[in-house]
Amino acid sequence: MDLPFSITEPRALILLLAVPPVVWLGVLTARARPRDRSRIAASTVLRALILTFLALAIAGTQFIASGGPLNVVFLVDRSASVSEATRQASFDYVRQAIETMGEDDRAAVVLFGENAILDRALNADTSWEATGQEPSALATDIADAIQVGTALFPEGGAKRLVLLSDGLQTVGEARSIAAGEALSGIQLSVVPLGGTAENEVAVDRVVSPNSVPSGQQIPVRVLVKSNSARAAAVTLFDGETPVATQDMQLKAGDNVVSFTTEAREQGFHVLKARVDSVDDRFSENNEALSFTIVKRPPTVLIVSGSDDDSLPLQNALEASGIDVELVAPVALPREPKNIGNYDAIVLANVSAESLEVEGQAVLQSYVRDMGRGLIMIGGDLSYGAGGYTRSPIEEVLPVRMDVRTSEERASLAMTFVIDKSGSMGRCHCGGNQQFSPSMRTEFGESKIELVKRAIGKATALLNSSDQVGVVAFDEQPTWLARLQPLAELGEQRLEQLLQPVEAQGNTDMFAALSQSVDSLKASNAQLKHIVVLGDGWSKHADYGPLLAEMSASNITLSTVGVGDGADDLLLDLATRGGGRFYEANDVRDVPDVLLKETIRLAGSYYVEEAFTPAVARASPIMSGIDTGAMPPLLGYNATTVKPEADLILRSPRGDPLLAQWQYGLGRAVAWTSDAKGQWAADWVTWPQFGRFVGQMVSWTLPRQDSIVLEASFAARPDSRGRGQEIAVRVDTVTATGAPRNFLPTSLVITDTAGITTTVEVAPRSPGVYDGVAHGLSPGAYAATVEQVDAETGELVERLETGFVVPYPSEYRLSEESAVGAQALMADLAQLGGGKVLEISQPASAFSHDISPEPRRLPLWPWLILAAILLFPLDVAVRRVSLSPRELWRMLRGRVPEGG
Repeated sequence: MDLPFSITEPRALILLLAVPPVVWLGVLTARARPRDRSRIAASTVLRALILTFLALAIAGTQFIASGGPLNVVFLVDRSASVSEATRQASFDYVRQAIETMGEDDRAAVVLFGENAILDRALNADTSWEATGQEPSALATDIADAIQVGTALFPEGGAKRLVLLSDGLQTVGEARSIAAGEALSGIQLSVVPLGGTAENEVAVDRVVSPNSVPSGQQIPVRVLVKSNSARAAAVTLFDGETPVATQDMQLKAGDNVVSFTTEAREQGFHVLKARVDSVDDRFSENNEALSFTIVKRPPTVLIVSGSDDDSLPLQNALEASGIDVELVAPVALPREPKNIGNYDAIVLANVSAESLEVEGQAVLQSYVRDMGRGLIMIGGDLSYGAGGYTRSPIEEVLPVRMDVRTSEERASLAMTFVIDKSGSMGRCHCGGNQQFSPSMRTEFGESKIELVKRAIGKATALLNSSDQVGVVAFDEQPTWLARLQPLAELGEQRLEQLLQPVEAQGNTDMFAALSQSVDSLKASNAQLKHIVVLGDGWSKHADYGPLLAEMSASNITLSTVGVGDGADDLLLDLATRGGGRFYEANDVRDVPDVLLKETIRLAGSYYVEEAFTPAVARASPIMSGIDTGAMPPLLGYNATTVKPEADLILRSPRGDPLLAQWQYGLGRAVAWTSDAKGQWAADWVTWPQFGRFVGQMVSWTLPRQDSIVLEASFAARPDSRGRGQEIAVRVDTVTATGAPRNFLPTSLVITDTAGITTTVEVAPRSPGVYDGVAHGLSPGAYAATVEQVDAETGELVERLETGFVVPYPSEYRLSEESAVGAQALMADLAQLGGGKVLEISQPASAFSHDISPEPRRLPLWPWLILAAILLFPLDVAVRRVSLSPRELWRMLRGRVPEGG
């Protein structure tokens, strides 16, 4: 049989060990003083009782009382997601349930939404009318309602929470509360109120880029959700100015609507999307916002050697609102502070020779380290044809210059026959100046120096298995490098062999050409070719038999006339030798001319045939462009896309036409066709060419916000009251990636009315600062973050951005949330040990199927009181020497007569 008592601190019962010594001491005292035996016995009993009462009080002795009333607390959802009809039905349920409760039952009512309020305290009154006080309807916090309801229950009796809600929880974690110890001994039952109305449409979100340059297009995507198929109109606003409207037939679920608007005025733009439809329940969710900061237009530098290559690009970019500057390759800025003035650089059919190694290295750093953009446009002087193989620019681009391996083309044996007579020592730039081999003066390089450098560049395009030889001539031929595989010769060794050559003496081309033919006849290469480089001055000779011998041995001959003094001999030799004649009136063109000839022989560095480009994958560069209407191209530079790059457009052969990738901090794009009337004649007149070029350049543009200072914003219900708050996090690092610490940081937010608010931002961890902006209404806000030096007060970094406070999540429309709400209500009933009740059966709220919790009545106050009352009696018994008879007489004498 269970005793109706319990002890909360059993260890305190050790104090009862003091009772036996007290009793034993009383017995000994009584034996020693027989006359006072009765008084001593009484005192001993009193002391033992006092000690016992104190020990039981300290031990937390409680009386356990069984039974008790049924206590029911109704939690009624008053959030905006509950329709007015359902709200009234939930009130009727509570009212009727209270009317059916028994005599010993008690009821309380809690109304909740964003917060929970007590509408009726726990009592036995069988009638209830709402007080009219309402919680905020902008959110649903079921967890808070459960906690408030739990605190209302007294100790003992049966306890039940009855939750009336649609289950669309937007704040808090109700499952965690229901599964925790807070509901120990309390049953949680639920009355599902159903979801939102059938006919509802909402703008869920608007997406636009944080910033764009002035003059560019702003892509805007609008996500519209609907509960049913319906007709609707979606309108985009820039501020309060309507931009465009789309009439559409919405489907049930998600609908994406795309807009494009031009970024004209610089500044902070609020982009608003609004949906209009008949029979729509909430107007609060019919609009959503985004923001875009329109910044200064980008500045693009076009590097080109001719107007034909640059003008179509310039016109297209300027039509897109981009500031354009044109320079020749020699005028490319070499200093970082100067080249950094440009957001992107376009190389329009420019050879590697014209940029020089220094210019290429500057461009590589410009993209990799400065985070800028580089676009290479194709042409007969671009890519592999322009000598970019194994160059710094090739590292930057998303394509390699390699075209065909040695297994895919015929083997090649090639000899260079170069004139080193005295006439080649002149520069043809203003007189008959003679120079040493390496001399440069204000007049420029000599012709022989340009020829040597051209041979070095040309051999760089050959395969290692190709055979190369160089024979120089004045009055006598001299082999500088016997015909041998390039792998054995080596580029550095070839350069060393050519270095000592000086222009001097008379000219006899025939002997050198004859030795070159003999060398090639002994070669087993499939292609045999001679290139003669000279100014055309030579002793007269009969070349007919030699040319016939060459033809019989399948040896071809091309010639390069160096300077404007070359006679007709070189033209005649090339024509009869089955090759080509190249006239380089400007001696500085010799390297490019020789590159063309080598390319013609060594591989297909460009392909000339009519074809229509094919799309390999999607890219922002092609956004909004009708790829099905792309005009044909007539040619392109053959390259190979790098494995890490994105191939966007390709040729029917599979070669890359348009490729993109990230290189270091910047981006690079390769367009392997040209942008003029040679290969892209139909493209430059295509109506979408301007958009194509503009988006190609725009993709490479650097981020206009700070790369070392980032800010993120998260909206949530305001912890200080109604409305919403924004949690702000600022991450800041140095240019090397190290966190910036202990910098005074400020955040100023500005609403659309121009009202500014300063938000306190404090350091939280290395490089991380945070703060909270309170009491914000739905809308778009501009935000400016500044960090200053703590000692000097100088500005260290500044970031202009923004954020959007959305409409309350209570108005969001989601099929997933409706399904999740039903699951939540079922889970709460299961976790709370309750049932899912029907709203049509209010009396079930007071069903007596819960075991009442016993009441525990603490006895320590009464035990302490008894000990206190016995203590003076004990003192009196011990101090006053009266026999019981005398004490009785004394007490009777004090009693009034008749009492």
